[in-house]
Amino acid sequence: MTEAGAEAGADAGAEPEAALAAALQRVAVLIGAGLSPRTAWAHVGEASADATVAAVGARVAQGDAVPVALVEVALRVVASRSRRATVAGADGLAAWRSTAAAWRVAETSGAPLAPALRAFAEGLRDREAARRDIRIALAGPRSTASIVLLLPAIALLLALLMGVDLVGALASPLGAAALVAGGALVVVARRWMRRLLRAAEPPAPTTGLALDLLAVAAGGGASPERAVALVAAELRAAHPELAAGGALDPDLAAIADLAAFSRRAGAPLGELARTEAAELRARARAAARETAEALGVRLMLPLGACILPAFLLIGVVPMLIGLLSSTAGAP
Repeated sequence: MTEAGAEAGADAGAEPEAALAAALQRVAVLIGAGLSPRTAWAHVGEASADATVAAVGARVAQGDAVPVALVEVALRVVASRSRRATVAGADGLAAWRSTAAAWRVAETSGAPLAPALRAFAEGLRDREAARRDIRIALAGPRSTASIVLLLPAIALLLALLMGVDLVGALASPLGAAALVAGGALVVVARRWMRRLLRAAEPPAPTTGLALDLLAVAAGGGASPERAVALVAAELRAAHPELAAGGALDPDLAAIADLAAFSRRAGAPLGELARTEAAELRARARAAARETAEALGVRLMLPLGACILPAFLLIGVVPMLIGLLSSTAGAP
C-alpha cells in the first residue's frame, strides 16, 4: 500500500498502539525464525490490514531504514487526519516515534531484536489498555457535561413553545442583561468542565517509556551507565518537545537511580526496568481511573454554580418578562 493510501485509509478513531504492537510481535517472530529485519517488516506490512503498518512495510522494502520509515509514515498519516483526531493522532505519533527509538537502542546496544521487540510490544499493549480503560470510564462524565451545557438552550426552546415574545423580552434592558450574564456563566461552565475532564485524561503515551528503552538497552549487555546514556540520547531525539520543556527530566533521573541500584545490588537491570515500567503504568492507570470515577460528582459543581443560574437567566427571566409584558398590555 502506498503512503497516499495510508493517509486516506487511516482511521482516526483506531487504537494506534494496538496495531503497532501486533506488527512488532509478528516482526519479532519472523526475525526469530531467521529472516532479516527488513524482510520481516516487508512481509508484515504486506499482510497487515492497518494502513500505517502496510506503508511502513512498503517503505522498508524499498530500502528505507526501519526507524526512518516508522517516523516518516506516521508523520504523514497524522498530518492527514482531521482536527477532531488531533489528540488520537498525537498519541499514535508518540507510539511510532517511541518504537523507532527502541529499534535504534536495540541496534546500537547490540540487543537481540526479537526479544526486545516482544518486550516493547507488551509495553505498548499495556499503555493502550490503560488509556482504553480511562476512555471508557470518562464516557459517562463527558456525556453528562455535553447534556448539561444544553440546558440554557432548552430553556429558550421551552419559552418559544409557550408563545413568549423572546425577541421583545431580550431587547429590554433586564432581558439583555440576563442574556449576557447567562451566556457568561455558560462560557465559565464550559471551561470549568473542560478543565475537570483534562484532569482525568488517560496516562501519557510516553508513560514508562524510558524504563522500557532501558530494558532494551540492558539486553545488549552494556553497562548500566552506558545504557542510561543511550536511552537519554534516544529519548531526547524521539521526543524533542518533551526534552525542551523539561518533561523528560524526572524519567531520566528515575532510570539513572535504577541503574545505580542495579549496580549496587547486582540485580539484572533489564528485568528491574521492565518491572518498574509496568508498576509505573499501573499507578498512572489507577490514579486516572480514580479521577474519572470522581468526575461525575465534581461535574455537579459547575452545574450548580453556573448552569442552573444560566438556565434561569437565559430561559426563565425572559419568559417572565414576556409574560408580564403580555399581561400588562392586555385590555
